[in-house]
Amino acid sequence: MTIDAGAPQPPYLQIADALRAAISSGELPPGAKLPAGRALARTYGVAIPTAQKAVDELQREGLVRSHGTRGVYVIPAATNDAAENDISSLRKEIALLAARVEALELKLDELR
Repeated sequence: MTIDAGAPQPPYLQIADALRAAISSGELPPGAKLPAGRALARTYGVAIPTAQKAVDELQREGLVRSHGTRGVYVIPAATNDAAENDISSLRKEIALLAARVEALELKLDELR
């Protein structure tokens, strides 16, 4: 997958979305080890800190857990899938609203 530089979502959220989809589909089942930061950075064509930020996002959501130097692993699905979907929906809505605000600001600047 490549990162869409023109997308309203920052690259780390695009990577988090891709990894979240792989977890949801079972491509990365519970217990699976996520690729290392360097591998993720290469795969998505981003800097290592950007890839790490995506993994950090998944950790905050409770989808993966770091086991120190052994790596980051997918944990069993949360019991409340509806809450996870709500968070994902809200995040997408915020990104779309941010893009709309940016477009309006550009138009406002053109009118000045």
